[in-house]
Amino acid sequence: MNKGMKWGAAVLAAGVLFGGASVTGGNVQAAPAGKTAAKQNVQPAVTLKANGKTLTQQGKIVNGNTMIPITVLRDALGLPLHYNPGTKTYSVGSGIMKLNLEVSDYGVGTNLNGYSIYDNSGSDQYEAKNLNGHLYVPFKLLGDYMGIKGTWNPSLKSLELGKQTMNKIGITSETITKTNKNASIVIHYPKVSGLGEDVEQKINAVLKEKAEQFAKSSEEQASHRDGKIEHTYDFVQNFAVTFNREGVLSIVTDQYGYTGGAHGGTFREGLTFSLKDGKQLGLDDLLKAAPDYKQKLDRMLKQKTKDTAFSDVTAGLKDQPDFYLKEGGFAIFYQQYEIAPYAAGFPTYAFSFGELLPKGTDPFAAFK
Repeated sequence: MNKGMKWGAAVLAAGVLFGGASVTGGNVQAAPAGKTAAKQNVQPAVTLKANGKTLTQQGKIVNGNTMIPITVLRDALGLPLHYNPGTKTYSVGSGIMKLNLEVSDYGVGTNLNGYSIYDNSGSDQYEAKNLNGHLYVPFKLLGDYMGIKGTWNPSLKSLELGKQTMNKIGITSETITKTNKNASIVIHYPKVSGLGEDVEQKINAVLKEKAEQFAKSSEEQASHRDGKIEHTYDFVQNFAVTFNREGVLSIVTDQYGYTGGAHGGTFREGLTFSLKDGKQLGLDDLLKAAPDYKQKLDRMLKQKTKDTAFSDVTAGLKDQPDFYLKEGGFAIFYQQYEIAPYAAGFPTYAFSFGELLPKGTDPFAAFK
């Protein structure tokens, strides 16, 4: 669990959902929760297909979200699925795309290889569910973070599942640990392989430098801790890959620090690279076919943020917006407190390329 999201972790850790579980076949099952779960708006089943075949297991639509049984990911898509009885956690996938589901009386906590997946829009679009003793994962989470694609047939109410064609590169997680008497400092950062040496070095140098800078600044802050009255400080970095296709790689990192008080703070950064030459990309590089995109995006952001932002803030497009890529488009986000209260987290707004680019334009043409 990403320690930067303690406000959710504390609740999830309060109780254990089940006394026993099985992943031997069908849906993953768990004993009924000891607490009364919030009532879900569950609609008729969704027919699931994979590799041209109709699956025996079905999906469900819950609160408007299409939910997939986690065993479908194993049985139909070949992803490894494991259960850890010590932590009451199911894991599906591997490496940096390992989805962990921590089950308790209070719900299902979700993290991707340590990076907490959550949504601040007030919806539950990334929230896994225990439905009648079976675990389900939102398709949106699978599409946004695990490289799973889906084709929806509205007349048949069916969803064809498959795997996206990813860039042929390796991505691993490296760790810097600087824990001492004043602080726990654990920093995870990505490292790429499978590219030309010059390109690899360029990208990895940026990723490593940012991790080392955070480690250094964390040590500096911790050196001022008053051990007589202050608890040990806490610094954590985790990351997630949000797009790894079309010759482009996009990563989001969260750097969390707790030095006392009611809660810690997190700085989020989006990093997008061309795998052709290692260049770090901005929106200008992806939207250059739309010379007026800044004006359009500014208007759209002001409209989208008006109900979230502080009353004295008009949140439009910054000179250097924080963003990351996702399938079919990109997401622009604001830092904690930048435009809204702490409870709003990182206000994030998604846009499709089709909203801004001329019809038929390929934003990735220059990077393939």
